[in-house]
Amino acid sequence: MPSISFSERADEVAKALSGIPTEVWDRIVEEEPETKLGDQLERYGFGKFATFMVVAGLNDYQLKGPAERAYWPKLHEILRENPVPDTPEDLVNLLHPFYEKERLKKRKLIRLEKFLTSELANRIWNSSPQEVSDQFYDIWLQLSGVMNQKKQAKTIVFAMKTLGIALILTGECNFDFSRIPIPVDIRVRRITSRLLGHELNDEWIREFWKSVLRRVRKSNPSVTMIHLDSLVWQMGNMKTCSEIQAYFREFSIPHVGEEFCKLAGVF
Repeated sequence: MPSISFSERADEVAKALSGIPTEVWDRIVEEEPETKLGDQLERYGFGKFATFMVVAGLNDYQLKGPAERAYWPKLHEILRENPVPDTPEDLVNLLHPFYEKERLKKRKLIRLEKFLTSELANRIWNSSPQEVSDQFYDIWLQLSGVMNQKKQAKTIVFAMKTLGIALILTGECNFDFSRIPIPVDIRVRRITSRLLGHELNDEWIREFWKSVLRRVRKSNPSVTMIHLDSLVWQMGNMKTCSEIQAYFREFSIPHVGEEFCKLAGVF
């Protein structure tokens, strides 16, 4: 169990993040590799696009390289270069050749079919943004059941993030993401351990960022775990202070970069 510095560091991180304006949080989400597929939203229509985003999120693990190069751009190309599928089963056929060449292909092909042949996928396929927004929390629980995984599992919560991004791209921002934790992957683990000075298990990592988010939302209620995960994930590969500072300079908030350099012990 972490020492008392867990709470103190959550306070310090939240204080630094409170210097990020709402419009910059939104720009950070726009930098996510999955958000860049939004140019296909109008062509696909919300339901079909949202269903694709969920299944892509479910299989975003054990990739052949960084997701921003080896995964999402390739899926983007598949969407752009092929006709829009008429049914979830057609989407299985469209994505099957891609996942057949991926790592852990048998497992990913099973996950592809398990979700896209489910009643939940069919419901999302035929849904409106308002319907998904209203049922967002229930969809999380149902997705966990369909995939036979714990609701806190990284791929489940990440699929909910990609579904949330699909909603955001339509302008629908009133869905409740407050109870869904941060997706814990290697980048999130890396930056969390640097901030805390020691390793944490996944449960404590989720709790740490939940605590940070709760504090940030006191001054900016519009910030969600989608925003926070986007920032943490993007920072997770940064090894030097100059990288961190350059990142925040791009958003015209260099003081936040300076604070993070101090907190993460990066020089």
